[in-house]
Amino acid sequence: MQNDSLLETIDPEVVDRLVAHKKELDRGMSSGMAAALALGSVPVALAALSKSAKAQTSTVTDVLNFALALEIFENEFYKAVLGTSAYAPYNTAFATVRAAAAAVPTAVATIQQIQKHEAAHVATLMAAGATDVFGVIVTTTNAKFDFTGNRSATGGGPFAAATTDLPFLLTVAQGAEDTGVRAYKGQAANLMSNATALETALRIHSVEARHASKIRRLRRLAGGAGTTVRLSGTVRGGGAAAAGATGSPSTAVVAAFDKIYAGEDNVTQAGVNVSTLSNANFGTEAAQEAFDEPLDRASVIAIVQPFFIPTIA
Repeated sequence: MQNDSLLETIDPEVVDRLVAHKKELDRGMSSGMAAALALGSVPVALAALSKSAKAQTSTVTDVLNFALALEIFENEFYKAVLGTSAYAPYNTAFATVRAAAAAVPTAVATIQQIQKHEAAHVATLMAAGATDVFGVIVTTTNAKFDFTGNRSATGGGPFAAATTDLPFLLTVAQGAEDTGVRAYKGQAANLMSNATALETALRIHSVEARHASKIRRLRRLAGGAGTTVRLSGTVRGGGAAAAGATGSPSTAVVAAFDKIYAGEDNVTQAGVNVSTLSNANFGTEAAQEAFDEPLDRASVIAIVQPFFIPTIA
């Protein structure tokens, strides 16, 4: 993966320590792990926090195949925004918002770099043995995704404004990246038996998190001061919905983002309320956003299925 041009990925030594301590994680989180977590050692704590995902029965192959479908979706989404998809109707749909992005400094270049990373993730996962079991690879003649969220080749879903309103498009992109981050974290425990697959997933997880950060920066550039928007009274990832010309989000959009950010108001990590740590000089909202809570497979499917025309399971 050529991801270093955005920001470096997880320190390989950290990954090595995580894999080496698989048996310890299987027995339960140690006091040392809890202490590392309290000190903000997020990569080390990643698999430990997703230990509950062991209730899932996914094999390593299942996880890789599922991750591949998500990466193909993200890659195709950014290609459509850039006008480089093999499926011409995708490019046409985003023509208006593409022109708006061209007027925002660094926006197109950033999206291009993110798309290259997503393409690299697809190639990396396929090299690791993942296959397109859901049939979502796009060709010149088929529609595999509905970026409006209606599971229809003709669109018309609640996210249709993403094709014309740049602030809303970036909000949707942020949600997609945040979902990917939480999905990889939720599946980490299912990869503990395979050090290579685990390291691959953790590295992709790290890059997806940096994508989410870059998208947040673009939102500030494209939508003014980046005012935090609340859904159902809870902060959603630095402001999650409907800034700009779209006005107030629809019920369907709110419901979708509630799924994406469900549980992100949590402040307790490994039994420690991080908002009350000694010398903590940050508020509750910062504590909530400092950690990405893992999403299990069913929750991820519930979030992304409206954008996939084939059924994923």
